[in-house]
Amino acid sequence: MKKYYTLIGGVLLIIAALMLIQGCKYDVAEPQWDLPFSSGPDPVITSVVPDSQAAPGVNSITINGQNFSAAADSNDVWFGTYQAEVVSNSATSITVRRPNLVTESVELRVSPRTEALVEAVYNKMYKIDAVKSEYGTFVANIELMFVAVDKQENVYTCYSSADTAFNRKMVKVTPSGEQTILPMKVSRVTNEAKFGPDGRLYLFGANRTIEVADFLQQTVSAWTTLPSGKTVRYGDFDPDGYLYTGGNSTDLMIVAPDSAHTATALGVYSKSQINAVRVYNGFVYLGVKAPTGQSPAYAIWRHAIVGSGVLGTQELVLDWSASAYSDRTVKGITFSTDGVMYIATDSPDPLLIADPTLDIFYKSILTPYCKAFYWGSGNYIYMLCGNTTPAEKWKIYRVDMGTTGAPYGG
Repeated sequence: MKKYYTLIGGVLLIIAALMLIQGCKYDVAEPQWDLPFSSGPDPVITSVVPDSQAAPGVNSITINGQNFSAAADSNDVWFGTYQAEVVSNSATSITVRRPNLVTESVELRVSPRTEALVEAVYNKMYKIDAVKSEYGTFVANIELMFVAVDKQENVYTCYSSADTAFNRKMVKVTPSGEQTILPMKVSRVTNEAKFGPDGRLYLFGANRTIEVADFLQQTVSAWTTLPSGKTVRYGDFDPDGYLYTGGNSTDLMIVAPDSAHTATALGVYSKSQINAVRVYNGFVYLGVKAPTGQSPAYAIWRHAIVGSGVLGTQELVLDWSASAYSDRTVKGITFSTDGVMYIATDSPDPLLIADPTLDIFYKSILTPYCKAFYWGSGNYIYMLCGNTTPAEKWKIYRVDMGTTGAPYGG
């Protein structure tokens, strides 16, 4: 009988031990490496804006969808093998800059940076149009001074005095691409040239004498001489023929269309440096660097044209010195027909757009160091680019803006 009870006790001890072990098993979390992998829902592209083509004028592309990574800088966007620059992203929307790519058909993909490594592929092939081309064939390594375009889309420029064989000679390029060196010479280096209401080209050359090029007569002659000390570099006309022109510490000079070319100073910018003048929609816009100690140090101002050669008070358009591009030199201001302002700068990625905030237009696509630009009668801006340090070739590029420019002269 004693052996029986001993056996029963041993069995009970074994059962109790097994129950204790089983209970401990349920109290301990199962190792993660024993669990099946769960990646979450896959990313999906539902739409793209614009949906199938980056036509000229498109500066950014927005990809809408689901299950993208919401963290900043956590989605890669690819056009084929080209990785686009992401401007902003969320779990449902990613905006990228127009890629520096020209193609009839390319695959668009979004790759969230997740462990799953699952890509979202757009269900359409994407087209990206060319927006820039070299225009004209100019003598290598000779500086070009300006670019201007008449109403027939003829493009004009002028060689600098760096080479005696082409010393300040005027060049014409027709819309068909025919290029001619004209029998016309500019007497001095020219900073800017603008066509006036009479169809002649007015030349501003850091001098108080403004020259005019008459292409019918094939002559370049003095048009007017401003008062002593009024050396001007930039200018533009209003619809009534008044010229607004300025330079460094000259003030804004207003030249009347009378036979005497009567000139008066506005009285606002006598100690400032004017780097751009553009008349648009009843206003005169100015790029102005202020005297030391004056704020804002660099700005774009405008004055309403309230009468014949009469300007209203100063209005601030853009505090350039407070922008992300304050270290750049403004080389020109112009507008599209729908009122969007574009600014040329002597810098890499030289074209900026204010729509409404200031941003780079066609980033990584345009040639750096824009010295001058001129919007033709259609969708093309003609940009003169070049630099001596670092050495950059002097060329004119035709840039398709995807929209028309506001006409000069008002």
